[in-house]
Amino acid sequence: MSLLADHPWLVKYTPDDGTLVDLLYVPALRCAIRYDRLTGFFSASASALALAVRGVEGLLLNGGYMRLVVGCTLEQPEIEAIAKGETLRETVERKVTAVPLDPVHSGMVDALELLAWMVAQGHLDVKIAVPCDADRKPVISTAIFHEKSGIIEDRVGDRIAFNGSLNETAAGWTRNWESLNVFTSWEDAKRLGKEEENFARIWADRAVHVLTIDVPTAVRDDLFRFLPTDTPPARIKRADAAARPSPHPGSRPGAVGASATASHRSSKAGLGVHPSCPRHTGRRRACRRGDLRRLPMAASGARL
Repeated sequence: MSLLADHPWLVKYTPDDGTLVDLLYVPALRCAIRYDRLTGFFSASASALALAVRGVEGLLLNGGYMRLVVGCTLEQPEIEAIAKGETLRETVERKVTAVPLDPVHSGMVDALELLAWMVAQGHLDVKIAVPCDADRKPVISTAIFHEKSGIIEDRVGDRIAFNGSLNETAAGWTRNWESLNVFTSWEDAKRLGKEEENFARIWADRAVHVLTIDVPTAVRDDLFRFLPTDTPPARIKRADAAARPSPHPGSRPGAVGASATASHRSSKAGLGVHPSCPRHTGRRRACRRGDLRRLPMAASGARL
């Protein structure tokens, strides 16, 4: 596994630099053991997940973990339902499940399978962010959760953070004029620290003007329709095979490098989460020793 500091990251990326997914998302997540993401709009059925799945595979083969906060806006009838006694969670569940996941081609099916598997194995937690007023009451769709930012950490504790106009949609990745500003823990620790604080505040539902809730059960169940029978999914198996070095002349059949062997073992074990994962304790010096402790497979009811 390479490290984030091994890469010459630019301070700003635009389409003139090339494909943003290939320039930043994929190579960074190949180094990653933690990925925190805030996005104003995200649809697992969109082609964005399929487009960026190589990067997610890299995160998973490293035993990594992702936390995703997705923005959700409410219309006037939904605000009125809350005022009449309906809970925010009930309102969000009704809104989101009104349009069930419906992939239109095999690439989207593969993306949903991978997403469902990540949740079931404890590699992904998703929460929903709803804009609110100063009294912590939800507001209508004229106010939207529109932040797009991310934090990526590698096995030695180095981090990069980014923010910009990029949404995780197909258009956001490939067709719009989008940009990302990037800062690193070894060159701009203060700025990166502010991004960490911002994500932690929103994730813990401590922000003043945003309410953060767990994804409703009905939404999780809809996603779990796509949970693959194979564990891990075929895309992870292919990525694992591609990560193995070509055998040298004279090597015994089936021999692989130490890194790929570890990835293969982790695939069979449910890709245990790295000790610096926010859901588990562990000191960074253990990371530097390469102590990637493997954890048991998560229960199928893991939180989405």
